Amino acid sequence: MTDGCIARGGPASGADVGVILLDTDLPRPPGDVGNARSFDFPVHYEVAPGASPERVVELSASGLLEHFVDAGRRLAGRGARALTTCCGFLAIYQRELAARLDVPVATSSLLQVPLVLRMLADDARVGLITINGASLGPAHFAGAGITEAELSRVTVIGLEHTEHFYPVIIGGKGDLDVRRAEAEVVAAAAGAVKRKPSIAAFVLECTNLPPYSRAIRAATGRPVWDALTLINWLEQGARS
Repeated sequence: MTDGCIARGGPASGADVGVILLDTDLPRPPGDVGNARSFDFPVHYEVAPGASPERVVELSASGLLEHFVDAGRRLAGRGARALTTCCGFLAIYQRELAARLDVPVATSSLLQVPLVLRMLADDARVGLITINGASLGPAHFAGAGITEAELSRVTVIGLEHTEHFYPVIIGGKGDLDVRRAEAEVVAAAAGAVKRKPSIAAFVLECTNLPPYSRAIRAATGRPVWDALTLINWLEQGARS
């Protein structure tokens, strides 16, 4: 008889969730998907070579599908029973990755938008906070299964004009000041609620945003779903 926690595999075993990382050295405080301390369970990480934040966010991950497929296969080969990514903009490849990988794939926090809408009154809206509202488009929403009718109830809140958070995360300019970043993100959320009081909940697209979820809840009084809520749900279903 063997212990159910014992696993066989490659260099690292025993993690049910694999995370495909972008090719970057971004600062990742606890709460960020790229920081393993953000989870109460072990995770595998694998980098998709050439997948810079700029290329994924601002250029629609053009030409990178095979890199993500290969990284996903490497993670599955190491024992991952479900896969996710560290950038919500990869919803653009949700269907392709799900079709080509042999384990469940949840590319983006955007997948939660239809579910959150169904939990709200018909006249309530979801505030979708994203690293770049100008670059988030129809292909990303379609990949996440968000219909046009659902999109009419979504308020997109872009952070591309923040003085600190966006230049650090996308441009790699300088070190991350967590307090300053939190203040910018909370201000964006609070400002959106002031303009549209019908926002009844938030979904955070960017996987660098979960460190600020609690502060958004406190400032707005609205519930928040983010990449960690998605991955925790994913792990519960995939747990061996």
